[in-house]
Amino acid sequence: MNKKKVVVGFSGGKDSTASIIILKEKGYNVSALTMKLGLIGEDEKLKKVRKLSEILEVPHKIIDLRDEFEKRVVKYFTDSYKIGLTPNPCVVCNNRIKFELLMDFGIKNMESDFFATGHYADKIEIDGKYFLKEPIEKKKSQIYFLSMIGGERLKNVLFPISSISLDKVRKTVEDMPLGNSKESQDVCFLNGYKLLDYFKKYMPAFIREGDILDMSGEKIGHHNGSIKFTVGQRRGTGFSSSGKLYVVKKDVKSNTITLGNESELYSDGFEIRDPVMWKEIKRGGYYKARIRYMSKFEDIKVVDVSFNSIKVEFYSPVKSVTSGQVGVLFQDDIIVASGFII
Repeated sequence: MNKKKVVVGFSGGKDSTASIIILKEKGYNVSALTMKLGLIGEDEKLKKVRKLSEILEVPHKIIDLRDEFEKRVVKYFTDSYKIGLTPNPCVVCNNRIKFELLMDFGIKNMESDFFATGHYADKIEIDGKYFLKEPIEKKKSQIYFLSMIGGERLKNVLFPISSISLDKVRKTVEDMPLGNSKESQDVCFLNGYKLLDYFKKYMPAFIREGDILDMSGEKIGHHNGSIKFTVGQRRGTGFSSSGKLYVVKKDVKSNTITLGNESELYSDGFEIRDPVMWKEIKRGGYYKARIRYMSKFEDIKVVDVSFNSIKVEFYSPVKSVTSGQVGVLFQDDIIVASGFII
């Protein structure tokens, strides 16, 4: 009987390295596939990843996705900021790059039955459909970032570290010369730049003086670029007052930000556009939702559903719902819908 073939999206980090080791132990015929994205210092990292694949004794290929990454992820990131949204490039990268281009290349060109990654995620089959499910290590869960890949993709996906602890992952790779040992929390293509410095270098036209407004629309001060502010931000506005004021609105087109009291930050609900529906969502349904990565679960009721959007109401008002971020609906510990917050 032939071994099942699986190609692993391989960064050379702890999680993808552990995934290869676990899959080999389970008897799979394993190969590795690494993306070239055009990041600073990438060539040196790729050499280490190649060496690690030799130590692991798995066939290894590098796929050049620089152009597609620039068009599908980096452009989405900058375009979102230009119209006043707060983007989530990791969600888009997973959806449009890793679980589309990388996965398709690995399965077709490397003749594999499955595509595997080192994400802290799990899947479950219910009535013939596949859903993302929380892994054992819920504190490391990454299913929020995978929420837009859709159930059809999960048929041929494996998550080898879904049921093991973080300590076990680290123990599994403790003697390995990792090619990518740092666990960065930053957007990879910022290449170490702080966000404001990235704007100054790549989007200088948006770093210009504009007005700070109060809730009545009166000018109360000046800033040096509305693009750099986030709804809910309190510090860094350059405006001082006797009470605490927060950014409650930004308008990149008019280059203004509006400051208000904390109470102005609360919303009764949100709407997501172009939702990925993992199962049928009905008006009047009750779910839990996350409005950003690892935010606490909020109880919601669906008030309207169409092909293009889902509108929900919170049981209690929620602070700092942010346009451009991803709203994810859960039923117990599985994802049932996801989309960009309008």
